[in-house]
Amino acid sequence: MKKRKHIRIAIAGGGTGGHLFPALNLGKALQKEWDAELLFFGTERGIEKEIIPREGYEIVFLPVRGFQRKLTLKNLLFPFYLWRSLALSKKALRRFKPQLVLGTGGYVMGPVLKSAKKRGIPIVIQEQNSYPGVTTRMLAKDADYVFLAYEEAKKYLPAQTHAVVTGNPIRLPAEKISKEKALQTFDLQQDKLTILVLGGSQGAQSINRAVMAALQNLKANQDVQWLWQTGKKHFKKWADQLAQQKMLNVKIVPFITEMPKAYQAADLVICRAGAMTLSELMAFGKPAVLIPYPYATANHQFKNAAAIAQKGAALIIVDNEQLPQNLLQTLHALMQAPEKIEDMAKKMHDLYPGDSVSKILELSAQLLREKGVADI
Repeated sequence: MKKRKHIRIAIAGGGTGGHLFPALNLGKALQKEWDAELLFFGTERGIEKEIIPREGYEIVFLPVRGFQRKLTLKNLLFPFYLWRSLALSKKALRRFKPQLVLGTGGYVMGPVLKSAKKRGIPIVIQEQNSYPGVTTRMLAKDADYVFLAYEEAKKYLPAQTHAVVTGNPIRLPAEKISKEKALQTFDLQQDKLTILVLGGSQGAQSINRAVMAALQNLKANQDVQWLWQTGKKHFKKWADQLAQQKMLNVKIVPFITEMPKAYQAADLVICRAGAMTLSELMAFGKPAVLIPYPYATANHQFKNAAAIAQKGAALIIVDNEQLPQNLLQTLHALMQAPEKIEDMAKKMHDLYPGDSVSKILELSAQLLREKGVADI
């Protein structure tokens, strides 16, 4: 792929990590492969407020807010915030003059993509979830491409949508590390079933409580070892409990910075069902016990998990008062059937669509050539 000097790309998406990190991953790839100049759009209420400037990129903040599903006074201000955001988007696009606008979800991409469409700028959307967000569903028919992570998402989009399944844009290490070296990184043994526990960077307390209960019941099983990310806030609480009960087969950490090594070390993963996490599981071929976040918008984590579980690559446990009991029963069953874990691992890896970043960049380059905008 040829590099093109001075190509400009605007990227709109944020609010949560699920929308922002795909934007960042694609942005960095566009910078590396196309030598692109980037302009981000976000809100001051989202995590992009801190992360995008820290990464060294320019960002335009829009006041747009989501329309509340319940009756609230905030909805009275919705038209004003939308009008103001459309005006700011138009002004920023006129100044920056991008050859392509990319949206990665969240309501912030609405006014940006609408403004770009009116100016005749090519637009593409990257949708992370099996059930597309409301902004994606509203804008899909106007996009030149909608890049999907799941085939199942197509049925929720207008018939005329130009949708292509590419997978989610995750960042993979340049060199694959062996499982032996990955285990050494975390001081774990080579000959044991390794269970990786993730509750997100902040830690999910319902998952942490259920894992502690499971550990107390399974501590006699010395054929299993655990790598447990608790989140920083409650790390000391769980670490102290482990120390008191002398559970030496558990490596407990507040946060894992070397996630590729953690995945490589694991035989089984217990985690939420965020779109990017699931894409990482596919890439590393790791079977999972999925505990969807119960308060996710439109219950999208459960829908993501169901798309994976239906293919036999994961099991789902609902996050409710029975979670500790159900997790323990599930782990007991899996430990007694190692062939089940191996089968799930194979099916998870079979779901991996390949290098999604390269696919998205290639299709975007093709689009710009067809439009006569840039020769990438």
